Amino acid sequence: MILTILHPGEMGISVAAAAISSGHRVLWVSEGRSEDTKSRASFQKLEDIKTLSKISESEMVFSICPPQSAMEVAKAVSETGFEGLYMDANAGSPEKKHLINDLLKASNIDFVDGGIIGPPANSEGSTRLYVSGERCDEIKDIFTDGFLSVHSVGHEIGKAASLKIAYGAWTKGSSALILAVRAMAKNAGVEKDLLHEWSLSQPNAEAMTLLSATLNSPKAWRFVSEMNEISETFASHGVPNVFWDAAAEVYERLTDFKNLPNDRVDIDSVLQKLIEPNEDI
Repeated sequence: MILTILHPGEMGISVAAAAISSGHRVLWVSEGRSEDTKSRASFQKLEDIKTLSKISESEMVFSICPPQSAMEVAKAVSETGFEGLYMDANAGSPEKKHLINDLLKASNIDFVDGGIIGPPANSEGSTRLYVSGERCDEIKDIFTDGFLSVHSVGHEIGKAASLKIAYGAWTKGSSALILAVRAMAKNAGVEKDLLHEWSLSQPNAEAMTLLSATLNSPKAWRFVSEMNEISETFASHGVPNVFWDAAAEVYERLTDFKNLPNDRVDIDSVLQKLIEPNEDI
């Protein structure tokens, strides 16, 4: 098969690597992409078609980008003349996946809803791609080798998105919650007391705040839109949703840490960002 990955960030490049190891050609579009992205694509030997106008060479297109860009990417593909199979593997709401499906259907493009759970697929058993839609089994057939495991959750668009939303609501939502809790304790002058109590009754809590700060703060700029998508999805199902609005604000206050190496992010600077309101919010 000939696939195009839009766009090979850390997750996208690992999906591309799994496809290549399964024997497929993987293309990408370098126009407008960063030097880091170009370096990743070059290292994995992706074939550069330069511009989106040449995407019709592909049989499948995989969109792996922040959810706020998903509709824009789908619209751009719909205007190229591509008529293959398009998978959106972004952390968007089921409602957004249906909108993308409708947009692409008008251009004779078939759609598969995808949701990736886990880190970039660089080790055995680490990462799962859940897919739904009439042609989702064709995505499963692509990945016969490599570190990405693919699972179908049925033929209904939105099922994969709902699973991803539910999973991310807990993992990223709980991360935002515990950082906010520790920031409040710090500002109230009881952080040391809280850490002492945690050592007695919640022995994993301090480690969780450290991991949340160092691992998630550099990615917080991506999590803002994901929390918004989660909030909208919970509201559409009649479930209380304002917690994830607050989580979006937590991550909004941490966007200054964008793409910093983990070893350059410390817990005190993260807590300080949460204590000092971001005037742009």
